[in-house]
Amino acid sequence: MQLENTLNGKKIAILVANGFEESHMTDLHKTLVETGAEVKIVSPEKGVVNSWHNNGWGHFFPANAHLPTSMSHHFDAVIIPGGSRHVQRLASDPQTARFMRGFMEDNKPVALFEEAVKVIAVDDLLEHRSVVAVEGIAEDVKAKDADIVEGELNVDDMLVTGSNNILAVVEKFVSCIQSYEPEAWEAA
Repeated sequence: MQLENTLNGKKIAILVANGFEESHMTDLHKTLVETGAEVKIVSPEKGVVNSWHNNGWGHFFPANAHLPTSMSHHFDAVIIPGGSRHVQRLASDPQTARFMRGFMEDNKPVALFEEAVKVIAVDDLLEHRSVVAVEGIAEDVKAKDADIVEGELNVDDMLVTGSNNILAVVEKFVSCIQSYEPEAWEAA
């Protein structure tokens, strides 16, 4: 799939907290920038956010937007990379639930990589949805009445979940963004 300039004019949030998987985020950021989208790193941390790389803390990255003051309507879509440390932090933050609820209720494109599915395993956001759930979060996901599917990639309407292959997840995510029609959703 040719991704260059496919998302000109779109605003994409990459949601991360301290401890996100550095390689996931850098690969996602690079690929999304190539699409022409305006990519913002949204974080509960102020100023900078620290990655996890190999077996220790990695680089610091600038957070472009502070989670408590960010709203889903500021963005066309959101993607969350893997990394158990940052997923635990995000999943326990009520601001994350508020931010993600806006995307899910408006049926906006959401991509969750590896453990990030746990971030929306709150309230009723996963009810009757099908997702890829990596080991360690499957019980949390099942408890929220979601269907766990086998494989490395799943698309359930505008919700893309996956593991192992970041490019495949991004390609499906880009397709969802391109096909998203907010006017049709609002009229329904």
